[in-house]
Amino acid sequence: MYLQTVMLLLRAEGLHSCPQMAWSQVRETVAEALSPSDGLILFCGMSIGYEDPTVSYARTGRVPLDETVTFVGG
Repeated sequence: MYLQTVMLLLRAEGLHSCPQMAWSQVRETVAEALSPSDGLILFCGMSIGYEDPTVSYARTGRVPLDETVTFVGG
């Protein structure tokens, strides 16, 4: 929820972002470069910046909500 809130606040300011959870898989390699305090690990990261409209990219679609979510109750 924390990252989602930050991402929504960034969009409100005209910025784009991309969460990067894969950092947790290479946390030991990252720790060699960043030297975090004992007991701390890098779990995730986030790219933040302005969209470059000159760069083309493929926008992926999403499946309909009813294919992935079951609502229970009224």
